[in-house]
Amino acid sequence: MAALNADTRLIMTILFVGVVSGANVFFYAEFGTQFPYTHLAHGVLFGLITVGAILIMKAVNDLFLNDYIEQGLLDRRIESYWKMKNKEEQQRKRMQDSLKTFQTDFNTTRIPEIATYQEENELGAEFLAQLQ
Repeated sequence: MAALNADTRLIMTILFVGVVSGANVFFYAEFGTQFPYTHLAHGVLFGLITVGAILIMKAVNDLFLNDYIEQGLLDRRIESYWKMKNKEEQQRKRMQDSLKTFQTDFNTTRIPEIATYQEENELGAEFLAQLQ
């Protein structure tokens, strides 16, 4: 699973092995002690059953569940990426609209003031003619 980091996979593996081993201990205690073998044979049989059960569960997980889990994680990551992009786009549009509104308000209120100010402070042609 590429979407999970190494620490998470390690913890999941340890928990998985613990659960399978615990289930194996339970079933072996219930049914395995009736076999007429020595203690060494019981130990080897228990170990083989534990490892076999883990390998079978791992194969089933890899064949059926791994793709489903990976696809779900990938879909969630893609969805969050596009939500973030849409949010950024909305924020950018709001900023552009605010800027356009500010520029429109700024230009409509300031340009007439400048024109009026300049008209009030202009020197007339008669005054200039008197100075020459």
